[in-house]
Amino acid sequence: MAAKYQRVAEHLTRGIQAGAFQPGERLPGEIDLARTFDVSRSTIRQALSSLQHAGLIETWSGAGSFVCYNGARLDDGLGWSRALARHGVQADARILRFERTEDGPLAEGLELPSAIFLALDRVRRTADGKPISLERSRLPWRPAFARVLEEGLVEGSLRRTLEALDIRPLGGTEAVDLVRLAAEDAAALQQPEGEPFLGTTRTVHDLTGSVVEHVRSLLHPTHFTLRLSFGEPPR
Repeated sequence: MAAKYQRVAEHLTRGIQAGAFQPGERLPGEIDLARTFDVSRSTIRQALSSLQHAGLIETWSGAGSFVCYNGARLDDGLGWSRALARHGVQADARILRFERTEDGPLAEGLELPSAIFLALDRVRRTADGKPISLERSRLPWRPAFARVLEEGLVEGSLRRTLEALDIRPLGGTEAVDLVRLAAEDAAALQQPEGEPFLGTTRTVHDLTGSVVEHVRSLLHPTHFTLRLSFGEPPR
């Protein structure tokens, strides 16, 4: 029996080939498709990825978001430490927590079969020791992570560690909100409790639609902004 995502992909393929969707027409969103086929959003992502590789659909890259530090765009493909360094900002990442953990509510929210994660909490600080961000990453547990806990991150970088394990993030979703720092977060960031910070919640998936990382970041609003782009860039 074909997997759920394959059945969804086959149904959408027949619709596209029959003209139900015209060239250039946008498919319904993930939530609407999930409701239509009574499957999870992860299944829909796998189906859409299958259609993309078959050349039946294209992802629209004209919309996106990116983080800026003091007005300079940070290239997310580099990783934050290297992106900051490119703009002359020498920032180190101090690890607060690095261990295997269990988080049932998060697993349920991400529709994961297991509640076991690799937890990595880090504070980034400028050269003068001032904290500028707090990041809490949760990665669905993989057997290879046991060795990572023993040997540490490759070059101190989570991105390079995932590359070494042949784990390839493809894309995901991100939400932004205003946060009033709780006592624990305020202490880590050396800020008064209740201080407003920029909060981002990002969930990253791989080619198959599987969750690679869920990360909650708190960014110092004096330094960080989030910019959105849409449509075609001006010529």
